[in-house]
Amino acid sequence: MMRERTHGNSVTQLYKKLQEEHSAAWTRRALEYFTACEPFSDSSIIEPPVFSAPPPLLPLPKPKWLLSVYARDVLSRLPEVRAKITSVFGSVLKMDSTKKVTKKLAGTAANTAGWCTNVGNEHGQVLVSVLTAAEGHGLWPMAAGLMRRYREAGVAPPVIMYVDRDCCSPHAHGQSQVRAMFAEWNELQVRLDIWHFMRRFAAGVITEAHQLYGIFMARLSR
Repeated sequence: MMRERTHGNSVTQLYKKLQEEHSAAWTRRALEYFTACEPFSDSSIIEPPVFSAPPPLLPLPKPKWLLSVYARDVLSRLPEVRAKITSVFGSVLKMDSTKKVTKKLAGTAANTAGWCTNVGNEHGQVLVSVLTAAEGHGLWPMAAGLMRRYREAGVAPPVIMYVDRDCCSPHAHGQSQVRAMFAEWNELQVRLDIWHFMRRFAAGVITEAHQLYGIFMARLSR
């Protein structure tokens, strides 16, 4: 029941559902027991027999225990999950970085990373996700691993990669940093993705509080 994770599907909700079904099953069996005992009590011409009380309703494991079992189930399927993740490829890739994921790190992992960089394909599937201390740094091992995955699987390299930065070379005849990271893919084209391309149109806007700023950006998006 926990494998189908949807909005609102938590261990607490699962505990409530199990408690409801468990109570209903116990009540139904108790009624069946009393119904079976009733004829003997009514038809006895001597002292009515004494029947034992039905077994008590046993308590269910707490939500914390259910979550622990679910975590062990996930760990037991870890090779299968990894196989599904590493079997994802694509011919059109997009690499982007965000701080939103790292801000959600808690416990001993809190404040251990500053950026989360994801590479996805044209189907919206994430091929790889890494945590780094700064944006754009420490991504060479990620690129090497991604190229090795394509090479070992015998899949044709992607033809284009959209990025949010480092799409152009600072020199007239040099390579961009992203192009250098994926040097094994000779035919790969690196382009600025449309959203960040659109945002550059607004770079010259003095203030976002202008009455026409929202209209301007909405029409660019459309």
